Amino acid sequence: MCGLAIAVLPPEPAATPWWLAARVAAVTLVCILAFYYNDLYNFEVPHDVGQLFRRLCRALGLSALVLAGGYLLFPGMILGGNLASYALLLTLICVLALRVVVYALAKRRPFSEAVLLLGGGPLAVDLARQIRTRPDLALRLVGVLNPAGADGEGDRLGDYGDVGDVVRRVRPDRIVVAMPDRRGNLPVSELLACRFRGVTVEEGTRVFERFHGRLAVESLTPSTLIFGDGFRVRPLSLVLKRVVSVVIALGALLAAAPFMAAIAVAIKLESRGPVFFVQERVGLRGRKFRLIKFRTMRELRDMPAGGDSIWGRDNASRVTRLGAVLRRYRLDELPQCLNILRGDMSLVGPRPEMAVNVATFSAVIPFYNLRHEVRPGLTGWAQVRAGYSMSTEEVTRKLCYDLYYIKHMSLTFDLQILVDTVKFVLSGKRPG
Repeated sequence: MCGLAIAVLPPEPAATPWWLAARVAAVTLVCILAFYYNDLYNFEVPHDVGQLFRRLCRALGLSALVLAGGYLLFPGMILGGNLASYALLLTLICVLALRVVVYALAKRRPFSEAVLLLGGGPLAVDLARQIRTRPDLALRLVGVLNPAGADGEGDRLGDYGDVGDVVRRVRPDRIVVAMPDRRGNLPVSELLACRFRGVTVEEGTRVFERFHGRLAVESLTPSTLIFGDGFRVRPLSLVLKRVVSVVIALGALLAAAPFMAAIAVAIKLESRGPVFFVQERVGLRGRKFRLIKFRTMRELRDMPAGGDSIWGRDNASRVTRLGAVLRRYRLDELPQCLNILRGDMSLVGPRPEMAVNVATFSAVIPFYNLRHEVRPGLTGWAQVRAGYSMSTEEVTRKLCYDLYYIKHMSLTFDLQILVDTVKFVLSGKRPG
């Protein structure tokens, strides 16, 4: 006699208001994470309506897959059936409509501040472009003051000395000073008068820092670093940072031990050479230590003649197939948890540079050695924002991110960097 197996789903809990609210909260959390993964909260990437629609569709598609899997595993915990579909469709329509309305109003009175920009040159051009194009900035550029012939972007309303007349005419809420050379050019009395009349006067490099999350190259002067705010490292914060780093590193090593053993065996099977790549790096206070990584490249003796170059350590021809996967998802960095336990590194901080490169960078890049005033990290602000560097200009740009991190270092900032790192590891993307 044939029996029929009937799958019976467990009965759902009573639909109380609190239980329904919890299920809605679960869907909301999944959508927020999907939005974050698709850069819908990153306003430095393009956010025109077409881009917005495509990113929303990708985010909600990802949400639908996650919610479907959650419903199969926990049918009583996740909204399912037509209700979830309607919720995602309603989310698409509401978010798209809300963003379009906000973008349309963000640059109009009375929802935005009128900004008058003083300056000509790269800094002023960048600030003007950011104010004009970024929808998250409730600012609108009403004009620029700079000398005739200076580089600039926006409507030029006159020279620096015309600031008094221009302010009376356009009535700005905020004046941003981004002058490349202030000596003898800064209209001090006019700006003081504006300040006492309620107009906010801001330093251009501070605005740049707020917009980009890094210090401006133009602001890297001794007086800016000495007399500026930030750069206050509290002993208690350092102790908590060290405790958190050790706990997470130890937990990661214990949890990933079987996986790391499998990686080690695969490395030995694929190519000749050691499992680990050990290299001298520079850490806290300039102290040298031996950084440990999984080996991802073939040894030079296994390469044909002429197959290497001065950039041999990053030569694609030397990277093994397994090494490419390890690098893409940053799995080659796992052994550095040992460096964290030994005290050479922290979980978050400026990435330690090769000792042979530090002398070169210190000689050509001002303030480069300041990054050694904190313990180097497994991941860092420069890594999630700028990616790899292959030139002096890119190293200088990453230094601006490192100094920004040191200036604003906190456990909350570390948590943000860790979340961003997880995002890039899961996506396999490189920032920058």
